[in-house]
Order: sequence, then C-alpha cells, then structure tokens
Amino acid sequence: MRPMMWMRHLVLLACLAMGPASALAGDGRACVLQPADRLWIERALGNWRWAGTNLLHLPAVPMPEVVAVDATCQTNAVPHTGAPIRWRGRLHHGKVTMPDGNGAPVGVMSFAGPNPKVPRGFFVMSMPSVWRKGGVTSELGLETLMDGVLLHEMMHTRQFAFANPAMAALSKRYGLPEEINDDSIQAAFKDDPAYVSAWQAETDLLYAAAAAPTDAEARRLARKALTAMRVRHAMWFVGPGEKWKPLDDIFLQMEGLGQWLIYKYYVDGPNKVYAPGAALKAVRRGRKQWSQDEGLGLMLVVDRLVPGWQDGAFAAQPMLAEALLARAAA
Repeated sequence: MRPMMWMRHLVLLACLAMGPASALAGDGRACVLQPADRLWIERALGNWRWAGTNLLHLPAVPMPEVVAVDATCQTNAVPHTGAPIRWRGRLHHGKVTMPDGNGAPVGVMSFAGPNPKVPRGFFVMSMPSVWRKGGVTSELGLETLMDGVLLHEMMHTRQFAFANPAMAALSKRYGLPEEINDDSIQAAFKDDPAYVSAWQAETDLLYAAAAAPTDAEARRLARKALTAMRVRHAMWFVGPGEKWKPLDDIFLQMEGLGQWLIYKYYVDGPNKVYAPGAALKAVRRGRKQWSQDEGLGLMLVVDRLVPGWQDGAFAAQPMLAEALLARAAA
C-alpha cells in the first residue's frame, strides 16, 4: 500500500476484482498501444480538458503524468495542451510501475495518485482492450463507462493540493489506517439499521431537492437535508466516532464532485450521451457506494442553487460538503 492511499481504485467498479492480465514476452516489436486503445485514451483526455474548462471552470494547468496500460505495454506521457501526445512505451511483463515507484499487477484499473516529486500527481488507467478481456460490460457501452471513470479520477488530481495535507493531518490526529478511503464510513455503519435509515432519508431529501419544481421548494428540502446531516453527525460522529465527521465532509465533496462531473458530461458534454433521467440512473448505479450516491445528490442541489460554486469547491481551502449544502440552503 503506497502512502496516503485514501482514494479507492476503480471508482465505478469498486466491487469488481480482476486478476492480472497475462503479458506477452518481449519479441523485439516496438512497444506501443494498440491503435483503438490509443485513439480512446487521447480522445478521453480531450474530454477531460473540455470538462475541466466548461464544467468545473478550472484554469488550464499541465496534466498529471498519464500511464496507459494494455496487455503488453505501459506507455507514459505528460500531455500538453495544443501538442500531440508523445507516449514512451516499454514492456511491463505483467506489472505496472507507477511514477511514484510503486507497482501493481496489470488488470482492470483506473486511479489517480499523489507523487511527492510532481504536485499534480499521476493518473493510471488500463485500456479498453484490458477491460474487455477482463469481462467488464456496461449498458452504457464500455468506452462510455470508461469516459466517466477517467473524468472522475482526473478531477481528483486537481484536489491533491488540499486533500493530501488534510488527510495527513487527520491521520496524525486520529491514527487512521493507511487504507482509509471513501467507503470506510459505509463499512463501519452498514450493519447499523438506524444509521442506514438516517443516511437513506438524508440522501432522498437531496435528490428530492435537486428535482423540486421550484427553487424555493429546492431550498426548503435542502434545509431539511442539511438538518438531517447535522443530526446524523451529532448522533454517530461523536466520542470514538468523532473521526468520521471530517472524513464524511471531505469524501462527500470529492466523490460527489467526481460523480457530478460524469453526470454533467453525459448530459451536457459535446456528444450529449444521455437524457438527464437516464444519465442519473446510470451514474447512481443502484446506490451501491454511499459517499458517491449522497455526494452526487448534494452536488446536484449545489449546482442548481449556488451559482459559481466551483470557485469555492476548488479554492486553496475549499468549501466542503456541509458548507456547500449550507450555502445552497441559505
């Protein structure tokens, strides 16, 4: 486990455990991505540039180092705006080497990671050929699913400057385990019926607010959701559970933003992949991951009721989930 591995791999595929893909032995061929894989990753990175500018309203900065992996080869690049991507490839023999020096077996993967040497970190993703060989399917279409995964993870690279120091401070204060992640609260409380009921009611209020017929009704429901959130925190996140409150605040914002970005890209991106209802169903994925599902509902409300929320969400000391919801409910 690399230091500060607090973000879960495979954001949209957390329950899918894939074994390593078999790597081909070196035979003297140039180590390059398969043409279809290269076409997909370069197009998907272009989608990220578009989304960062048009949906998140972020200033253009250099991308993190990108590691693209197929069954044979890992290729690295630092994409530059307006210039062709120049990939450097080598045989991986079944193990991907990360820019931070850690390694992982080749398989279905997509994650962003911090790198002490490069503030913007790095992004690793196996290519559609690997996901297809691993048996990954989706009613969205595999490449469309992967488009969303890439957007979610690339967005996290714009949060490292805040999130890494914040998580380090919380880890020092509470003695958090290295593997803490956005599913940890769910794992801790999933067997508590009262907590599950409170969380479900709170989340339902957020989605009701997002879909309300008027902004006045949306604000009324947002206030109810905010009250429910604060009651949940006061009942369960005290004493030995005190550590969960700041983690809930961070992960609801970060995962909510990632899921909101996927939703908005599907609905309002250049290709307008889905109508809003179909996109929402696809991105919620049956409410399997609590932080993603509630976070998405929260960000839908914030996007509706707080113009220019991006400035606060991506500030040096960003507004987190409760503060954003309070702004929406005001």
